[in-house]
Amino acid sequence: MNEKETNLTARERVKAVMNFRKPDVLPWMESYNDGIILRWLREGLPIDKVAIVDDTNLPQGLLLQGPTLAGFNLHSYFGSMAAEGLILTIDCGPIPKFKSRILNRASTYVDYRNGAGQIVRKNTAVENPTYNMPRFLEFPVKDQQSWEAYAKLLNPNTPARYPKDWQKDDYLFTLEEYQDGYTSLAISGFYGFGAQLMGIRTFVEMFYANPELIQRMAEYWEYFTIATYRDAVESLKDKIDAVFWWEDLAERHGPNISPKLYKEFLLPHYKKVTSFLKKNKIDRIMMDSDGNTNAILDLAVEAGITGHWPLEVNAGMDALTLRKKYGTKLFLVGNLDKAKLDQGEHVVRQEIESKVPILKEMGGYIPGLDHDVPTNIPLDKYREYAKVMKENLAY
Repeated sequence: MNEKETNLTARERVKAVMNFRKPDVLPWMESYNDGIILRWLREGLPIDKVAIVDDTNLPQGLLLQGPTLAGFNLHSYFGSMAAEGLILTIDCGPIPKFKSRILNRASTYVDYRNGAGQIVRKNTAVENPTYNMPRFLEFPVKDQQSWEAYAKLLNPNTPARYPKDWQKDDYLFTLEEYQDGYTSLAISGFYGFGAQLMGIRTFVEMFYANPELIQRMAEYWEYFTIATYRDAVESLKDKIDAVFWWEDLAERHGPNISPKLYKEFLLPHYKKVTSFLKKNKIDRIMMDSDGNTNAILDLAVEAGITGHWPLEVNAGMDALTLRKKYGTKLFLVGNLDKAKLDQGEHVVRQEIESKVPILKEMGGYIPGLDHDVPTNIPLDKYREYAKVMKENLAY
């Protein structure tokens, strides 16, 4: 790594690390869900310090107007930044959406159909029902016939896929000016796409039971992804700092598909999409996958993936091992054990200081937890973590 760069913005720091350069201070990335925000507000998180007040999107035609509460930003309060970046929102779901409606309500759960066509069961008998993983009861694609029907809803030329205010020059200016983190596009990968439509079990079984269907789906998703994103990618080019590539193709003990299946069915399509991105100067592509991805990481790098988050400790992912193996081929984000957050400052300090200082010097590493902040973590424990983290960011 070269001499450290000084007086950088948050965005410049992220870009420096992604390119294996040394910034003055390491960026720090986290993901906060709504459940943890509500918990911490109850525990004394100062609402006036984290509230986002919007006075630019007001009802028209009213004599009396006032600011509205648009949400909460914990990143500015703690000093972190969003792991997924500032996302240019492009709708890659079915259009028109499925009509969302409740199908069944019981004392402890509610079943409903969502806009993607999945039927899910949400547990309401939990302390914090705003954030819990639903149970998926039914998926919209089951076979060739249902896939063909669903594919008709995935027309890349539907104007509603882009923001209503989509104007290339305006977005170029906005992305140029933004400095609070990195700018990004969010893409669903080939495994993530299929698993969302069919469910993990059915999707994986289809690689053997109906490989022709899997091939058709992958071919269409390649076409759809490039065609849908083409206008944004070719207009904005390297104003998009990185692609946040969602996959979730692994669990604790390894990937849900073998390297052989990945190479045969998915790799050629990855290469087409990443080549399209890199042709337009977007060459930082971070894969978001839980679980142990070690068995397919060589292929992911060959596919054009250049970064990885969140690197779950409980699944056996280790940033130090990955850095030694992949060198500058793969920047890394996360890998601090979230399970240790509530075990006291000494344990938290040991976890941070056993990884961050070493990886900081090796380069290409952005610290953060190995997934979302768990909803069982008290505010005072997270403050301890944040304090120790910030002590280890400067070079």
